[in-house]
Amino acid sequence: MRIEVLEYFLEIADCKSFSRASENLFISQQGLSKSMRALEGELGVTLFQKSGRGIELTEEGSILKSYALEITQRSDNLRDHLFRLQLSSAESTDTVPVYATSYVCNAIYNLLDCELDEYGLDCCTISECELNEIISAIGEGETSFGLVNILEEDVKLLEEFPYLKFTPLLSMKIIVKASKNLAPDCSNGEITLEQLSELPLAYFNEPVLNKFVKRSFENAQLEVPTIVLHSTNIGRINTLVKNSKAVTFSDTFTHSVRGVEDEVVYFDLRPSRWFSVGVLESPSLRNNAHQQAYVQRLRALIRFKHRKYISKYAM
Repeated sequence: MRIEVLEYFLEIADCKSFSRASENLFISQQGLSKSMRALEGELGVTLFQKSGRGIELTEEGSILKSYALEITQRSDNLRDHLFRLQLSSAESTDTVPVYATSYVCNAIYNLLDCELDEYGLDCCTISECELNEIISAIGEGETSFGLVNILEEDVKLLEEFPYLKFTPLLSMKIIVKASKNLAPDCSNGEITLEQLSELPLAYFNEPVLNKFVKRSFENAQLEVPTIVLHSTNIGRINTLVKNSKAVTFSDTFTHSVRGVEDEVVYFDLRPSRWFSVGVLESPSLRNNAHQQAYVQRLRALIRFKHRKYISKYAM
């Protein structure tokens, strides 16, 4: 019995709905149902029963809930204790220079803003750079590491630089975000490039995303959709989407952190495409105590605070 499955069980019990729990957990309803059937089979009991339009716990389910709450709380306490030990062992009050790609600067650091502040990881100066600029900065000794995003099929290109090591922190799937009024009829929750090519598109001007768009439509021999907006103005892009004037791209991590938005739906893109966010470093990182401590703390933060996401989207 995995603690993760007990957490799923508790979410269903609180929501009294498999569909609502699947939305909150960012797991397919089919996958969630399969996990609960396996849990019931393992325990030899029925945990849920129908109640009107929803569900409720059986007597056995209520007993499991009391134990599951205690188990998951103990697990959280243990993880929190170990996490804080990792932070304290790598603690540094010095300001660390961070070279980061535009996606890391404008998405990841914004998404993690409160967490970075809470755990002292906002003590840094960030320089927004393109990937090749970060590679040059590391090669010339200006820094020992950079935070980058890269399409998964391009990670192998980093092998051209034998003095560099890339360690993923997060793996993300590119998804499509649309208003309910503009969303195509995709009952399976997926959208194809053909369907996307017929919709107005607004998306963030970022090298990896630009490369993805160009490659995807060229390889599929399709016309690129009508571009309504292509800029770094995230607020304007979101306004266009909410007003049903365009669709846009998002990713599974952003969706996980921000949760469900009113009047907005998300679609898996078919064929699916993935990119990674991670640390690009040189061997000299281990000789720079302050930069190494920052990387260790950031990695520990993501592993602890976003362990459910990482468990689902394993790298």
